[in-house]
Amino acid sequence: MKPEGKQQEIRITPHNPIYKGPYITSILARGDHAWVIAMPEEGMRFIPLPIGTILEIEYLSGYDHKFTTEVLDRNFRGLRTLTIARPGAISRGTGDKKPGVRVIAFGSGKGGVGKSMMIINVALGLQLLGKKCCLIDADLGTADIDTLLNLEAPYNLYHLIKGEKKIEDILVKGPEGVLLVPGGSGLQNLANLRDWQFSRLISAFNNLNGMADFLLLDTGAGVSRNVTNFLMAADEIVLVASPEPHVIMDVYALIKVLAFSQNESRLKLVVNKTDKAEEAHLIWNAINSASRQFLDVSVDFLGHIPHSKALLSSIKKQEPFILKHPRHEISRNFLRIAGLLAGEEPSRDETQPGSFLMRLKENIFRGFSLDEPLR
Repeated sequence: MKPEGKQQEIRITPHNPIYKGPYITSILARGDHAWVIAMPEEGMRFIPLPIGTILEIEYLSGYDHKFTTEVLDRNFRGLRTLTIARPGAISRGTGDKKPGVRVIAFGSGKGGVGKSMMIINVALGLQLLGKKCCLIDADLGTADIDTLLNLEAPYNLYHLIKGEKKIEDILVKGPEGVLLVPGGSGLQNLANLRDWQFSRLISAFNNLNGMADFLLLDTGAGVSRNVTNFLMAADEIVLVASPEPHVIMDVYALIKVLAFSQNESRLKLVVNKTDKAEEAHLIWNAINSASRQFLDVSVDFLGHIPHSKALLSSIKKQEPFILKHPRHEISRNFLRIAGLLAGEEPSRDETQPGSFLMRLKENIFRGFSLDEPLR
């Protein structure tokens, strides 16, 4: 837990009929999964909010983003404090993640870049490496992972949000034993969740912690509140880009939104549909350099997936590529990405592009120049 240098004031509003608030307090320390805040006061008495109380948090200065969190613990010795889940984190109450369980969200600035295909093959790569993996299709309203895996899913997140089913009831087992929490497709009321609905999902996701080593979230494209909420709930964020200039700009726009929302998740980048590995490195360098210069945010390079007709064919046939063509170069790349997420050492050819990045004056292709910084 890292103490705050300068304590940041926040306004907290409890979802509790006894303690209505709002109350003004401050953040004392921040950890990966929990924060410590000063126990709020009213008049001359402390407000001992009960464990399990859902809170809405709003920064008084610097940020206009609101978060929903939960009281995890209370301390009455010395400085009276409350421990809360890191706002938006999938780590709440008695459902704290067991050691080793990691939540990784996949996002993109624009649709059509192959994000769902990416997360499916990476999840299967993790399974092949002996890691238990659960896919959560959080692309609300346009979910399609069950279709891409050719699975029948009678229930989905819509039934969970409505309170009709528990998360265990909607789970579907896919190839190689990977688990899937299906999303809802074509449901407009899933596109813009209210805070209490998002909190219900987060609490339900905690019940999956004992079932998997990795929880992979497939979020929607763009920068909607649903998307940013899910992204900031994760320990790590994998951004999926492709060589088109507008896609690169949209990925940077998403990074910008996350930076301004005080995101604390590690950012990584995968470049899809590339012709050469060098092209992927150049795209990563452009995004990372701009993010470091203008946003003080670093983006790690995770890997690339070459453009391939065989990959497009596997998508149409609803056959995961890594299982259909296990010895193909693309499958090795998927497995390498899975290995990096699992904590294996990166290979030199993926992290050391050598002299190629010295040629930064080259264009990625017509219409996009690295001489013009992303702003």
